[in-house]
Amino acid sequence: MTAIVVLAVCTLLGTPQANNFGKEAVRIYIFATETAAGASTDATPDEALQARQAAVRELKDALRRKAGLSLVEDRAQADVVVEVTDRETQDAGEGGFGGVKLTPLANTIIRTHVTSGTDQTDIKGMGQGTGDRAAKDVAERLLRWIVRNRVDRQPAKGF
Repeated sequence: MTAIVVLAVCTLLGTPQANNFGKEAVRIYIFATETAAGASTDATPDEALQARQAAVRELKDALRRKAGLSLVEDRAQADVVVEVTDRETQDAGEGGFGGVKLTPLANTIIRTHVTSGTDQTDIKGMGQGTGDRAAKDVAERLLRWIVRNRVDRQPAKGF
């Protein structure tokens, strides 16, 4: 399923290096909101902002690997704007070997608000352990949302 989605994005949106049917890569701007709307953790405002900024770095790393997408540093140049609104880490309980934790068990959740033109949505990614897995989950969900919402309005030229 994932391979089909990636293949569809490569075919319809093109890659940054190759321009398929006159299509350019979808430009994405990612930033962390300065104040948390509904902070669900007991972290101080500075710690919460640092967590959101870490989520921005993790999400950028995950999106750099996606074909058909390119990251921009200027919001005015972006086709899609991703705002990281929250990043939290939840304790996942005790270990399975007599209650002993061999490694820290935690779930990371990254919440984002995505805007493209007049379309908006909230995307939540979850992953066990570090935020890298949660960022990959957000990247996959974002890619699917872009394919559903942007491809319908921009038919490929040459067909």
